[in-house]
Amino acid sequence: MPYASAYLAVFALALAASLVGTPVARRLAHRFGVLDQPSNRKVHRAPTPLLGGLAVYAGFWGAVLLATRIEFAAPDVFLPATTIEIAAIFLATLPLVIVGFLDDKYKTHGLPPRAKLAAQFVSAGIVSVAGLDLHVFDSIWLDLPLTCLWIVGITNAINLLDNMDGLSAGATAIAAVSFFAIAALNGQILVGSLAIALAGACLGFLRYNFNPATVFMGDTGTLFMGFLLATIGMKLKATGPAWWSFIVAVAVLALPIFDTSLVTLYRLWKGQAVSQGGKDHTSHRLVKLGLPQREAVLVLYGASAVAGTAALAMARGGLDAGILYGLPVAVGALGAGLYLARVDV
Repeated sequence: MPYASAYLAVFALALAASLVGTPVARRLAHRFGVLDQPSNRKVHRAPTPLLGGLAVYAGFWGAVLLATRIEFAAPDVFLPATTIEIAAIFLATLPLVIVGFLDDKYKTHGLPPRAKLAAQFVSAGIVSVAGLDLHVFDSIWLDLPLTCLWIVGITNAINLLDNMDGLSAGATAIAAVSFFAIAALNGQILVGSLAIALAGACLGFLRYNFNPATVFMGDTGTLFMGFLLATIGMKLKATGPAWWSFIVAVAVLALPIFDTSLVTLYRLWKGQAVSQGGKDHTSHRLVKLGLPQREAVLVLYGASAVAGTAALAMARGGLDAGILYGLPVAVGALGAGLYLARVDV
């Protein structure tokens, strides 16, 4: 694989920075009282420090900056347009990290959902102005709204998936590895770099976040990670037309999309507010069926890996591979959703 040693260096730096930075973030959270308190809609039983997302953020950007300095620095790889894209992505993550930090800091009351939603739309606007958007319909009047919906939707999906120890970080790492594999095989150096850096940062954090977790990433991390996955998915290129690349990205992120859809439809059916918290996510339903928390998370890791593998086959094989591999996964997800929706939560 071209640039294999550079990819490895980026991954190793992100992993090491997150491994070292997470305990620091944990101490800062204790010092400044940024703790997630137990409640009847949460599964943890003791106050747990937040701000782990800061370590993921620092590890990711440190690794990406390295990527611009080592083997990737060949003149034909990182062109000025690419530098603009990286700068736009960095600027777009700032509102999310700021809003996420404030929400974590004042967790008792939290920020209103509209504040976080506004930050997500601002971030979507920043990358869209820089030319980072979807090209599904080849019409700006359709692709621009879809771009905003995609970014806001995936950002919130990863945020909602953070409902059990290690779930959001692990699922993000698996999705990032899937994006990396597709991008690297297609020669997309920037996409591959962003994806492998995100995977390394998440895995370093997961060392402290897997059950029993000693630190949570908080909205500081989940909003940032969800935005990155959405952005990486927008730049992904697969065999076939642009709309097929979007379908492949959807397949990679099938788990958070599935969980958000299940929770949203269930709460609408029950007449509940979609934005409220609760123990009605996929992971909670698996626990209700008798799985311990660790095993429930591992089952969802496996589901994410299956989706990522199917997406890789779809990216390489086009529509025929989609019918052969993607369709059974979609049918299985639909069946699982119907079954899990009947679990009493």
